[in-house]
Amino acid sequence: MNNYVLLYRFDEEESVQQFEDAIVKEFPRHQVEKEGEFKYFGFAGEPEPGVVDKLNTILTSMGRGRNGYFGKTEYVALYFSREKDNDNIKRQLLIGTEEMVDEDAQRMSNDAHRDSIQNLLEFNYLKV
Repeated sequence: MNNYVLLYRFDEEESVQQFEDAIVKEFPRHQVEKEGEFKYFGFAGEPEPGVVDKLNTILTSMGRGRNGYFGKTEYVALYFSREKDNDNIKRQLLIGTEEMVDEDAQRMSNDAHRDSIQNLLEFNYLKV
């Protein structure tokens, strides 16, 4: 199992709830960490391509995704690191742009943002 962290933003509360219900159902071994207005969803899952497929399926079912509509400030960012290089955190955007995520991340301290992601990437989800 690999660890991942999702950082996401949707314009409508209904979309937030729909997305959260789906990811909790899909990834039952998870931990949520809040930093100000931001919610980080950490979870354990299969190798990256499978996790991305599951998340894309969720987004597509919501009418979003790369080929669907997503708002001007909506994004879903998946964070992960490779086993051989735990300190090198990678980010894959499922919807949205890097600028959207970076703009939101700038509203909090870089240390808090990175620490939240790092803590969830190192968390032992077998305990959940």
